[in-house]
This record gives sequence, structure tokens and C-alpha cells, in this order.
Amino acid sequence: MVLVIPAQPATSNEERQAALFCCYKDGSLLLEEKDGKKPARFFLKRGDIFPWDQFLPKLLANWQLSDYKDVPKAFIPQKRIPEFIIEGFLKESLENQLKILATLRSQGYFPALPQSK
Repeated sequence: MVLVIPAQPATSNEERQAALFCCYKDGSLLLEEKDGKKPARFFLKRGDIFPWDQFLPKLLANWQLSDYKDVPKAFIPQKRIPEFIIEGFLKESLENQLKILATLRSQGYFPALPQSK
């Protein structure tokens, strides 16, 4: 799932195309380049700008298709997500979508997040 990451200090103030590679407990994210630029992997910390509004609809589409090849390990369901959540997910605000993901993770629908390195 290629995302457009806005220019910010973590991206050397350049817009980047990248895929989410790993999520960590502290909220930091490791991204892998898809634009041929260096560095090939870079971190976004809590407070940096991550395009959840691009990521979440793509994630939902992959869940609906049960196609997990491009889904980051942190978001591959460990058990079936209830249909009412799938159907109503995009109708919620972005803030509520993130809360739903956190709740699903706490209920064992996704693997636990590792500590940041």
C-alpha cells in the first residue's frame, strides 16, 4: 500500500512515497521507500504527519478482499473482524477509526506491537 507522506523534517522536508513497514508501541512508524529516494527506510514519530486518511481506506479494502500481501504485519487480522465494524468503519471520523483499531488490537484482533528500537 503505497502512501504519499507529506514533506516534514522526518522526510528531509521532501514529499515521499512509502509503505508502512512496522508500527511500534510508542506510536512511531517505520516506513519503506517506494520512490527510489534515500534513505530507503525512515521513521515517523508520534506527532509527525502520517496519512491515516490514505492508509485506512486501503487497509479496509484489503480486509474486505482478505488480501493481506500488502498489509503491514501489525494490521493483519488474527481473527475475523466483525462485519458490522467493516461495514461502518469508513463512516466514522478519522479519530474514531483510530480508536476502533486500538480497541480491536486490545481485544486480540491484531498482533501486539513491538517496542521501538
